[in-house]
Amino acid sequence: MVKKTFLKIILAAAVLFAAVCSAWHFGLSDAKVSVTVKSGDGALTVASNLKNNGLILSKNLFAAWAKISKSENKIKAGVYEFTQKDGMFKILGILKEGSKNTAKFTVPEGSNIRQTAEIIASKIGIDKDRFIKTASDGKMEGYLMPETYFADPASSEEKIIAMMRAEFDKKVTPEMYERAKEINVPMADIITLASIVEKEAVKPQERAVIAAVFYNRLKKKIRLESCATVLYALGVNKARLTIEDTRFESPYNTYRHSGLPPGPICSPGIESIKAALYPENTSSLFFVSAGGGRHLFAESLEEHIKNRNAANKKNKRK
Repeated sequence: MVKKTFLKIILAAAVLFAAVCSAWHFGLSDAKVSVTVKSGDGALTVASNLKNNGLILSKNLFAAWAKISKSENKIKAGVYEFTQKDGMFKILGILKEGSKNTAKFTVPEGSNIRQTAEIIASKIGIDKDRFIKTASDGKMEGYLMPETYFADPASSEEKIIAMMRAEFDKKVTPEMYERAKEINVPMADIITLASIVEKEAVKPQERAVIAAVFYNRLKKKIRLESCATVLYALGVNKARLTIEDTRFESPYNTYRHSGLPPGPICSPGIESIKAALYPENTSSLFFVSAGGGRHLFAESLEEHIKNRNAANKKNKRK
């Protein structure tokens, strides 16, 4: 009891000190700083963000006051603009009220630039065509990290693209780049392969196996023959390819061209990127859909043909 009382006295003194500093406004800037709070961000995470942007004196003090004032679980996600002169009390109050100028949008794993533009345009008044052109010119296919975002509805296409690329740079860690060097695969190729894995895999546990199949085919100079790359080249989405589809001329058609396509075919999620960095230890060279999101894997063409025939019979019985 004595210890808790002492702690409250110390915190109260610290809070008073912060209040005095805020009241003076000595040397504090009135320049607006944009801060994004994501769903699930705790008080300490928010405090760190505020401290890094020079908006509060101490992240620990802010987190402590949030706890004392029972505001920890009342901070709302959104995009905010604060100045140093606001002080932590005002900032916390605004965070509890919620941002009045925030739009939320979610980009799922496996979305390409065009699909991403359509999702964002449905939530924010962006120019969809401008977004597609800007992202394509900036070679952002594969690098607009799938995530739930909060943005100012008046945000420009460039600002949103930069925000999504920044999320990619945050989630793809230096350790991942080191792993890419370790397996001697450029990160650009990792993202391209991960994008194919993202579109081909349905069951999470099969991602690393499918990645391994593609690596094995690349090593043996066997064409990848990924249906997902053909669909990307065609710009359509359908359940099955025709023979004519596989003959479509495009550098993204891995039925016609060896090696990886020129770039990613979508933005892969972090788990598919990890699968490309840590493929399963297997000698499989083929896989075929077995229904229900599962695949049958094979090391030889003979075994693959048997798997394909079995899958076809199963599908006919349905």
